[in-house]
Amino acid sequence: MGQAGKIVEERWLRAEGVGRHARAVWAEVLLRLCYVITLAALMSVVATIAGASWYREDGVFPYVFMEALPETSPPGLFNGPEGLKPYPTETHPAERVEPSRPLRQIPNAGRRVALTFDDGPFPRWTERYLAVLAATKTPATFFLVGRQAQAYPQLVQAVLTGGHEVASHSWRHANLSKVPFKEAQADLRQAAFVLEEISGGQIKYFRPPYGALSDDLLTAATELKLKTVTWNIDPRDWSNPGPDAIVKNVMNNVRDGSIILLHEGHPGTLAALPLLVKRLREKGYELVTVSELMAAGGMEE
Repeated sequence: MGQAGKIVEERWLRAEGVGRHARAVWAEVLLRLCYVITLAALMSVVATIAGASWYREDGVFPYVFMEALPETSPPGLFNGPEGLKPYPTETHPAERVEPSRPLRQIPNAGRRVALTFDDGPFPRWTERYLAVLAATKTPATFFLVGRQAQAYPQLVQAVLTGGHEVASHSWRHANLSKVPFKEAQADLRQAAFVLEEISGGQIKYFRPPYGALSDDLLTAATELKLKTVTWNIDPRDWSNPGPDAIVKNVMNNVRDGSIILLHEGHPGTLAALPLLVKRLREKGYELVTVSELMAAGGMEE
C-alpha cells in the first residue's frame, strides 16, 4: 500500500489549491480521488487473494460437496499448523527405517485392476457411490481423509459393510511433502488411529494428498507400517471433464494391474462409474481391491 499512499499524498497537495482554481478543476480532483480509492481497493483485494489458503494446489476450488467439519479436535490434536500439533516420536533421525517405494501398478497381477476413491467420506455422496458398486457387484478401495471419517463414522462403516477396503488419505489432506518429518508422522498416525478405531481393523495403505511425496513422508509411512499407494491412471475427474471423458481416459490407458484414481463428491465420476465398470469387464478385466491386486501379484502386504 506504500505506492497508493504516495499517490494519495501527491493528489492531496494538489487539491489544497482547489479553492483558488476554476470550477473545472473540481471535476478533475474528484476524478483523481476516485482513481486513488479504486486503486487502493484493488491492491487490498490482490493482497487478500495472494494470502488465501483455500485453493487446492491443482488450481480448483476444494471439495464443493464437503460439509463443515466439527470445531473440536480429537485427542492428541492442538492448534498447530492446520489444527495439528506433531506428536512426539521416539524414533531418532539416525535410526529411521529405509522408506519403501510407492506402489503405482502391479503388472504381474494379470487381467486385474483396482478402482480407488479419494477424499471421502461425503454425506449424500458416499452412499450413492456405494449403491452403484453394490448394483454392479464391484469391490473398491476407499482412501479416506481422517477428519472426514471421524465426522461421519457411519459412512466408514457403510464402506466396510459393502465389502470394500478402507485406507488412509492422511488426516487433513495437506501437502505432507512440505512439512517436517514429525508433523507428517503425526498426521498419518492420527488418521490411522481414527480409521482403525472406527473400522476395528488394521489400516495397511496410505495415499499422499495430491500424490506429493518426499523421503520424510515415505519414511513416516513406512515406520507406521503403511504401504504408500499412488496410481498409474488418473482421468483427472476432479476437474469435472464429464463422464464420457473419464471413461475414455481410463480405457485408453488401462493395463494389467492398473490402479485407477477416482474421487468422491463429483457428479461426473458418479455418472461415469457404472459405464466404466461395464467397459473394463468387457475388456476382460476383473475389478479387485488393492489388497487383492497385491495378492494376485504375489506381493506381501
